[in-house]
Amino acid sequence: MMNEVEARHIKQLAVMRGWLDGKGYFKAADALEFVRQMEQGTRRDNTTPRFHHQLSIARLITTLTPHLMYPEETITAAFLHDVLEDHSDVVSRDMIEMRFGKLVADAVWKLSKKCGGMTKTYELYFAEMAADPIASVVKMADRAHNVQTMVGVFTVEKQKQYLYEVEAYLFPMCKTARRLHPRQYSAYENLKILLRCQVGLIKAFLEGDPAVNL
Repeated sequence: MMNEVEARHIKQLAVMRGWLDGKGYFKAADALEFVRQMEQGTRRDNTTPRFHHQLSIARLITTLTPHLMYPEETITAAFLHDVLEDHSDVVSRDMIEMRFGKLVADAVWKLSKKCGGMTKTYELYFAEMAADPIASVVKMADRAHNVQTMVGVFTVEKQKQYLYEVEAYLFPMCKTARRLHPRQYSAYENLKILLRCQVGLIKAFLEGDPAVNL
């Protein structure tokens, strides 16, 4: 029997397919199906479909499209953002470029901290994403969904690490990207405000704020 999470996921997937078709975003629709086929099973909670992560990031980015320089490419990269790290045995940067274009391939490469036996330093990783108008937006949306869904799934130590990375690396990256890509100012501000609210709430929870425990 289908649970509530699965039912909601199926509905959101149908809505996303319809939205992409209506916008004529066929490259993004192709990326959706491409990744969905690879992301079978459930996430760490043993309930949520694995592809729900990519779908949720893309759904958030659809609300920002009026403020994006490359709206379809950004949604496409959102679906593909983990494939080089998680499926490097079957997916390459060249393959992504041939199927989805250079802008998307470059962004997905910059979103990949580990790939081909190489691990980027945090400084290089975030500097590359800040310089890319697509990767910088996807990373902010990715982390927003990570933070939203990590309580009860990640260890407390990993939650604290994620919050530290937001403040030490994500916010400075956002500031740099906003300066480099001023056309996307409103998108960056939206994502920054969302992350600040999420981080503040979870930090209060982890610190045992009585107001949170009510």
